[in-house]
Amino acid sequence: MHKLFHHLADELPEYREDINFLMATDPKFQELMGKYREVDHQIRLADENIEPKCDETVEMFKRQRLALMDDMVLIIRARRPVRVAA
Repeated sequence: MHKLFHHLADELPEYREDINFLMATDPKFQELMGKYREVDHQIRLADENIEPKCDETVEMFKRQRLALMDDMVLIIRARRPVRVAA
């Protein structure tokens, strides 16, 4: 059985502190997280057959969720200092 609900901090545990910080301070990140949660909710409703959707729609939602995650990771990485190998 696959995981139905994707918490971003569970998906990206190495960024947990960054996610918490950005959720408290960054309006753009908050907006993306809201969209991520809504898309994830739609996927869960379809997967649990609460609101059945065709496979193409579910796949579209999954692509949207991945794109939102990618956008949030870009924001997270932009706030981290660049590490130079010694």
